[in-house]
Amino acid sequence: MSVYLQLLATTFAWAATFHIAKYTVSVMPPLAAAIWRFAIGAGVLIPWLLWREGADWRGLRRNACALLFMGVVGILGFNLGMFYGLQETSAINAALIMAFNPALTLALAALLGGDHISRGRTLGMAVAVTGVGVVVTRGSWAVLAGLKLARGDLWLLAGSFAWSVYSVVPRRFITGLGASQITASTVLIGTLAMIATAALGNPVALSLPPSAAWSSLLFMGVIASACCYLWWNSGVLRLGPSRAAVFMNLVPVFTVLIGLFRGQSLSAAQAVGAVLVVCGVLWATRG
Repeated sequence: MSVYLQLLATTFAWAATFHIAKYTVSVMPPLAAAIWRFAIGAGVLIPWLLWREGADWRGLRRNACALLFMGVVGILGFNLGMFYGLQETSAINAALIMAFNPALTLALAALLGGDHISRGRTLGMAVAVTGVGVVVTRGSWAVLAGLKLARGDLWLLAGSFAWSVYSVVPRRFITGLGASQITASTVLIGTLAMIATAALGNPVALSLPPSAAWSSLLFMGVIASACCYLWWNSGVLRLGPSRAAVFMNLVPVFTVLIGLFRGQSLSAAQAVGAVLVVCGVLWATRG
């Protein structure tokens, strides 16, 4: 599978995760949902890595600090922000906040990684972000003007920043380590960090999930975590964080499209916005 198809599949699965996670946090605590999602993901990734290529202990030791940082900030930080945020904010607010993640990643990649921000990439990003705004607001200024920041939005802002950091670190601070090694180790570190957080402050989050949540957790653990994190890190290493991050603009578009299959309607403005997003992504990632 090409790197672009991997990133497309990743953003589609993460769009589905917004719908699924919204349901999951209604039947179990957010921290518990995050723990079980990544415990399942680690349970898939670690055996697969050991069977396929074995652990690169020398490379893991050489990059231990960067991997520890990625696991704590990118896995623990992002997922706490997402699950707690979805518990307390609207889907429109969540989509708009996450839409700014590519621009934030682009800025961090330039600041920390020395990525060159070309005029074409900047314009493509602007077109894509504009399209996202049109999609999630249905082209209504009244909807946009009526948005207010709540505590859940602050959780999502923190999670968005954590994900940008997670995306920038591999290309700049990790050397001689493949995407599968990075993904498996950071998912394991993040899972252990979440378990430690629960043990210290919220032990109830370590209890078994209700039966109604298992299908959701399996999807988020196997597909949205194990497979998608592997594909994402591969894309970051091959394309660079700024180009890979542009694909995050497709998440709100896919979220709306999935909503169509759940009985929601699609306005003409949203269709135009989706076209803008696709054109912006193509523009910003070309070359």
